[in-house]
Amino acid sequence: MNLILLDSESPVGEFPREDRRYTHIRRILRGKVGTTLKAGVVNGFIGVLEITEISEQSITYYFSPTEAPNLPYPIEVIIGAMRPIVARRLLKDLTSLGVGGIRLVKADLSEGSYLESSLWKNREYESYLREGAEQGGTTILPTVRLYTDLRQCLEEVSKEGRNLVMDPDAPTSFLSVQQVWGPSRNRSMVLRVAIGPERGWTEREMGLFIESGFIPCRLGARVLRTEAAALIAVGILAALWEASPTPP
Repeated sequence: MNLILLDSESPVGEFPREDRRYTHIRRILRGKVGTTLKAGVVNGFIGVLEITEISEQSITYYFSPTEAPNLPYPIEVIIGAMRPIVARRLLKDLTSLGVGGIRLVKADLSEGSYLESSLWKNREYESYLREGAEQGGTTILPTVRLYTDLRQCLEEVSKEGRNLVMDPDAPTSFLSVQQVWGPSRNRSMVLRVAIGPERGWTEREMGLFIESGFIPCRLGARVLRTEAAALIAVGILAALWEASPTPP
């Protein structure tokens, strides 16, 4: 946890004993009265949290905002629905990497029960976004949208972005497409990548992507798990963004 994420902009607050932030501060950070920690308000400012009181029941703090958070990368991921245990890990990691949006789709080869999980129905996924933000040292959480059909998802997606769909059999590599496009730090142009479920996109779905302007490409000669492919693709896009010249 590289940042303590707060729920309120109020300068004075409290973590009760059952709160995981209480446990982290006491057991991991060894916080004491007067200790200062990096903190921030969900989707708000980053600042300094000072511990003002510690007891066996709670930790009381004072929060002072000092700076705006870094914006997420203009990266959006479309992912075929996966097992909830995998989704939990992936949500945390994609958030810590700095993606701006996640669109989860019930693909043709996804299990129908995946989107019925309490992870989605009870919005439990929000806690994993928070953990990812705390790991990444930011307060900004990505938007998450769920779709029962790929066509519905693609109807909401702008064709003006740089749109890629992962296909291990594609003749074009992920990096070669980036080289053709060239560097860009244009925040109005979303860098969008679609990764299929464990059994991949079907021919029907690939046709829909191509109709919507997505370019099929591969990460390499290996067939990767959805989780690995998503993290590698986003990591490359983030690195290319950082390496691009800053607009004047």
